[in-house]
Amino acid sequence: MNTNDLKKLKVESKLTTKQISDLSGIPESTISRILSGQTDNPSFDTICAIVKAMGGSLDKLTDITTGSDSKDLASLVALYEKIVSEKNRYIKMLITICCVLVAVLIFIILLDAANGTIGFVRY
Repeated sequence: MNTNDLKKLKVESKLTTKQISDLSGIPESTISRILSGQTDNPSFDTICAIVKAMGGSLDKLTDITTGSDSKDLASLVALYEKIVSEKNRYIKMLITICCVLVAVLIFIILLDAANGTIGFVRY
């Protein structure tokens, strides 16, 4: 962030330092030091209050754009949806295999119990 951007925003908003101070709740001397560049590292809360009082946007002040982010986000969402659907397919396949194995085991146990002369159960 550049103090020139804040000065430009102040000119565009047509507010005095006193008016900005009243609107933001930041002392007038602090605003003057920030705008003159005397304060090297002002706090984010202070800058946010000043910009909000002048009717500006922090996104515009810092050149943050969200257009390309939404495209990246959409591609990530599509990728995650694909991964989740593949994972769900594998889970369904594993559940099916487990059910088939349990059914085969039950069939073998019933067959063994029905034939008393062969198998594990003899009577």
